[in-house]
Amino acid sequence: MDRVGVTLLLKYLSAAYRSFVISDDEVLDVIGVWEDILRDIPNEDVMQAARRLCRENNSFAPTPGEIYQACIQSGKEMTVYQIQQQEQELRMLELQEYHETEKVGPMPDHVREKLDAIFKKARVTEDES
Repeated sequence: MDRVGVTLLLKYLSAAYRSFVISDDEVLDVIGVWEDILRDIPNEDVMQAARRLCRENNSFAPTPGEIYQACIQSGKEMTVYQIQQQEQELRMLELQEYHETEKVGPMPDHVREKLDAIFKKARVTEDES
């Protein structure tokens, strides 16, 4: 979805949900996030999914993630590459969340020693090659 499509989608959602308001100082950031999340989906598919979600939920506007999932699950067959890409994106998001929420420090010495011992056994020396 491109920037123009995102802008039209946000206008549609603000008309459908009166509580869906974006302040002027956040507009560019919100458009950027929505554009990033929905970048792989054609504008027409996103709008159809948004309409469907608006019909199903009359309380809250759908999030970009919900719209993305609705597009993915809309019955279109996914290629193996698309499935692998989606799985990789999920792994990257999980890893990013882990690094944002967990305190990640240096590896403990006992773990480093065990790994060094394993790698030392697996190394190929010049004599062996």
